[in-house]
Amino acid sequence: MGRNTLTVTPPSWLDIDTYTDTYKRLLNRTAVTINKRAKKQGATYQVKKAIDAIHAAFQRCDGKDPYDELSLDSRLLAGRRSPTVSEVSCTTTATFEILSLKTKEAKGERNAEEFIAQCHAVVAHAEKTSTTTQ
Repeated sequence: MGRNTLTVTPPSWLDIDTYTDTYKRLLNRTAVTINKRAKKQGATYQVKKAIDAIHAAFQRCDGKDPYDELSLDSRLLAGRRSPTVSEVSCTTTATFEILSLKTKEAKGERNAEEFIAQCHAVVAHAEKTSTTTQ
C-alpha cells in the first residue's frame, strides 16, 4: 500500500522553504491539536478535513491580520506577529482563519462579533477615563 502524500504549497507571503516538509508538518500538527480539542466540544470532522481547511485559510490570507490589518511576520514562530491558526468560531465545523499570535491571544475563544464588541468597549472606556483624568 502506497504512502498517502499530502501535496500542498505554502502561500507566497509565508517565508518557508517549499522543498522541505515544514509546511506539511505545520498543517498536520495544528490540525491534530485543533481536532483533539474540537472533538471534546462535539465536532465530528476528521484531521484531513482540518488540514484542508487550515491550508485554505493560509491561502486566503494575504499576509495581514484580518482584525488590525498589520502585516504578519512571514516566518513561523517569529514572535507576537507570527501567523497562527484560529477557529472562526467554536462550532463543530472546520473553519479557520490566520491571525497574529498577539490577536489570537487577545481574541481567546470569542467569535469575531464578541471580540470586536469587547475591543469597542475597551476603547470607549479608555476614551472616557482619559478625558476625566486630564
